[in-house]
Formats: sequence, C-alpha cells, structure tokens
Amino acid sequence: MMIIISVLFLRLTVAQTPDEIKDKLPKIEWWYVNEDVEVFGPDNLYNRINGAAPGFILFNFKELTVFEYNYSLQIEMENPPEPPYITIQVYRHATADDAFGIYASERPSQTNFLTVGTEGYQEGSMLNFFVDNLYVKIESPSIGESIEKDIRQIAHEFAQNVNSQSLFPKVLQKFPVENKIAHSELYIPVGYLGHDFLNNAFTANYELSGKKYQLFIIDAETAEQAKAILSKYLQFSKQKIKLREGRLTINDRFNGNVECQWKGKYIWGIVNESKVPVKVDDILNETEKILLM
Repeated sequence: MMIIISVLFLRLTVAQTPDEIKDKLPKIEWWYVNEDVEVFGPDNLYNRINGAAPGFILFNFKELTVFEYNYSLQIEMENPPEPPYITIQVYRHATADDAFGIYASERPSQTNFLTVGTEGYQEGSMLNFFVDNLYVKIESPSIGESIEKDIRQIAHEFAQNVNSQSLFPKVLQKFPVENKIAHSELYIPVGYLGHDFLNNAFTANYELSGKKYQLFIIDAETAEQAKAILSKYLQFSKQKIKLREGRLTINDRFNGNVECQWKGKYIWGIVNESKVPVKVDDILNETEKILLM
C-alpha cells in the first residue's frame, strides 16, 4: 500500500498544468501577473512561434503557457509612456532530457551563463533557462538595469518553486570532464550523425591541441536494442563482423571512422573529423567506468 501511495504522490508532484505552473510564479514588488493566459499545444504552436515550432515538437513538446507580468506603479504624467511588461513563456516537454535538448539547441556558445534552474543565461532583458521538463523564456521590450534585475528575480524564484535541486540529465553527468568544452553538450533525439537508427544521443565536444572531437553516449534502454542499433550501423557500413560487446570501429562513409564501445544498454563513442590524435581506448574505457559505476 505504501508503494502505491508513493507512486501516486510522485505523479501528482510532477503534473504541471498551466494552472499549476501559474501558482509557481513569484510575487514581485510593483508587478502583478495578468489574468489573461495563453496556452498552445502541438497543433497550434506555430501561431506563437511560427517556423520554430517543428524544432520544439521534435523534443516531445506538450504545451506552451504564456504569462505576462504588468507594472502596477502608476506614473502621473500628461502623456505617460506605455507601462513596461515582462512576458514568460513556459514550454513543457515530456521529459527533462527533452527540455534540456531544446534549451541546448538554442543556447549560444558564448553568453552570460547563470545558475538559474539547472542552467540559464541572460542577455539584456532576455533570460532563458531550463528546470526539470520546462524550458522557460523571460523577456521584456523594456531595457535597463532595474528591469533586468526584476527578470532575474522572477527566473530564480520561479525555478526554485518548480524544483530547487534540478540537475542535468543523468547520462550527461557521465561524460569525462578532462578536455570537455563547457556548454557544448547537446541532446539529439533523432538522427544523430544523419542516421535514422541513431536516436537519443547525448554529445559533448572536446578540444585537444586546438582541435576538436566529439564524444557521444546513447542509452538504448536494453542490451537487445543496443545490439539492434549497432547491427543496423554495421549493415549501413557494409561491415561483416560478428557483433559482440566491447570495442568496434564503424567505417562510416559520411562521418569517418567512428570508434565505439558497447556494454549492456549503452553505446558510446568518438567522432573525430579533425583527426586530432587522442587516446581512444583510454577515453572509451574511462567513460565505461563512469557509465557503469
């Protein structure tokens, strides 16, 4: 009975309807949340973000809820300027992996990164971050230090209200740290390296001697599915070898030799188009230790 109750409680805590999300918006001095709320689903998301909609749907988009903070302080002037407002777009995705994936796909490589939610960044009066399975965009047409400060406060308090201990996806935490380029991580849900059988791939870029290479990890969920993926890869590369767990080199005619390792449900490997000399076995073995620990 206790197990059933715990599962039901977990489901209740992770449910995030537009009303539940609104309840997590913080109260900020001189601002109030407008009662008008817009909600968009996969079928009409294009009405809000037009051509960008397919990219969001690729990451298992569920719904977008748009809120607006209005400025409550009245300015007594003959021709007062239009009062400032702050728009919050909350994109809810199926999983935290998906929310990270869409956030990372839009994240600049160099920007003012912040510790808000799991990770975020601010450029003037625009602040984007992700927390759990939410990708959040906060922005205002107004500019200035005061409104930028208010936007940061909204972002921090909202993220805390959603989850004060939000973390990066578990697979992403398994990448070796040495030589890794900060903020280069990505999640590719379908078609990694241009192959329709390489899905749910996490990647990170590394740099050695001024040249870059990429490490990827795929969680295939089961050993059988991992074997099926590699079988398709070998079929594509026209390599007739007996497939077993361990090291193998895929002769990918589009991406060069892809050095891989397979153990259980995990496939990981190195894409090294720059031909930088790296200790492939050491990197793959180190990754295996972290993955399986």
